[in-house]
Amino acid sequence: MDDLDIKFKLMGNLGIQIEGAGNLYIPSLKEILHLNMSTYNEYLSSLLIDTSALNTEIDENISNFDVFIVNCYHNYSFKEVSFKAISFFFKSEPSLAMEGEDVFVKLSDGRIDRSNFPFVQKVLMMGNNVKLSSPEPEYKPANSRAKKMIEMIMKNKKNKPPDKEKMDLFSILSGLIWKDNAQSLDSILAMNIFQVYNGLHTTDKIENISHTVTALYAGTIDGKKIKLSDMHWANKLE
Repeated sequence: MDDLDIKFKLMGNLGIQIEGAGNLYIPSLKEILHLNMSTYNEYLSSLLIDTSALNTEIDENISNFDVFIVNCYHNYSFKEVSFKAISFFFKSEPSLAMEGEDVFVKLSDGRIDRSNFPFVQKVLMMGNNVKLSSPEPEYKPANSRAKKMIEMIMKNKKNKPPDKEKMDLFSILSGLIWKDNAQSLDSILAMNIFQVYNGLHTTDKIENISHTVTALYAGTIDGKKIKLSDMHWANKLE
């Protein structure tokens, strides 16, 4: 299944077939709110475990699934949260199982293993508008002076307070509810997170085009610098 197929499934709020495992469902906002947003974020964090976020060097052949399974075996609280997450997204009770040397998560309609776990993570990321964390870039100093400068840069980066978010899911929901877009509180809460972010980006695009066209007619911007064919509201979102 390619990215476009996934997007159409998410737009229709349909289950997405994970080969060998069954359907994965991205919940509606109302389902998430019944669960609690903090718990939902815990669920996502457990299933989107990422080797690059670990503060240690590991073999490049170790996959996210390997780290996931090891944590399930050796960390009871992690396993408890992860299995609740799997049950929530797959609507199936999971259990650890083994065939030969292969360890996997058994579901009623199949299994989650090394072969399909990357796709599970991909669908969860697309459905929730998140990305796996990326490691800090590696700096290799050419000499001692460069090394001191790099150490100073890295020290300053650690001391710098994180940028404040201009928007979060709560502020986006509040804006869409009160915006003139023919939506209501109930209709927006029936959406999944993918639909909400798609609505945000599409609404922004339509408004930006409307403001630009108004400015063109008013003569406040130079029309020669704008290609009108690139401004259609139905153009693909980047």
